[in-house]
Amino acid sequence: MRRSRPRLRSNAQQQTDEQLLRLHQCIADKLLANPQLVPALLEKLELRYQTGLIKHWGYIRWYSMLTQLDDAVLFRKALLEDSDIMRRLRRKTLLTGILTEDERHTALYEATSAMTESPLLP
Repeated sequence: MRRSRPRLRSNAQQQTDEQLLRLHQCIADKLLANPQLVPALLEKLELRYQTGLIKHWGYIRWYSMLTQLDDAVLFRKALLEDSDIMRRLRRKTLLTGILTEDERHTALYEATSAMTESPLLP
């Protein structure tokens, strides 16, 4: 089995990842409060997979997360995992259109505020 080393990320990549993590925290809250949104996401996932927009490993990962929504702790742990794989998946997220523009702006503002209070290490 091939082990991957953690990749070094630039400050800009780290900031983007922090913003995406905050957005996905808000998305997790909304999905847990509104599980009726999941069937449409599973359809979108299937469509992306069938058209080649998502690789098999990404399909399996997203499918596994979305079908475990009934276990909030497990769902959050999987979606918000701090790994190269999950950072890659969050950058090309399936979970678009879940947050309103206001919710999105609020989440990004909170992420930016948190980053300025505790700057990232170079």
